[in-house]
Amino acid sequence: MGNDNRFELRMTGSGGQGLILGSIILAEAAIMEGKIVTQSQVYGAEARGGTTKAELVISNKHIAYPKVTDPDLLAAMTNEGLEQYGGGISRKTKVVIDSSVMSTPDFLDEENCRGLLALPIRSTLISRLESELGLNIVLLGIIEGLTAIVDVETLRKAVAMHVKKQFLDLNMKALDLGMEMVEAQAKTGIRI
Repeated sequence: MGNDNRFELRMTGSGGQGLILGSIILAEAAIMEGKIVTQSQVYGAEARGGTTKAELVISNKHIAYPKVTDPDLLAAMTNEGLEQYGGGISRKTKVVIDSSVMSTPDFLDEENCRGLLALPIRSTLISRLESELGLNIVLLGIIEGLTAIVDVETLRKAVAMHVKKQFLDLNMKALDLGMEMVEAQAKTGIRI
């Protein structure tokens, strides 16, 4: 967490990707560790395909304002989500995008964000786990790998609380895959 014990996360993508559930799972894990959390979400009228946004504020202290104002991390899974909800970032913001379905937007550079991590999230999930299910959990693994915002075992417990038993093994593999993607990126020496 930052110097003020406040960590702000914004995730954006399209309905059906499970980003809102992912934010709830991460919030649950933080609460299990005694942290104070606010979670909010925005989604279009469409059940699937509309642009969504999920935000979390995690702190060790009282949260005076519950909304994300200056995200520490912005994770975007679609260009539309990034265009709609990518504003309000600063030089402290790390940005993660899914390079398997997105191009790097022109407005993201060293002048307006701390770092850009373009990972082939969806294509790696499909090739490694032979499934499109668990995209949100891969993203949670990436967030955990970048921030260590909660203990990994606590995050595993929170995932287990929110996914159907028949998909538990797949989701645990998806969580590990996300963390592995960050670890592999770090080994390349490219600064995140």
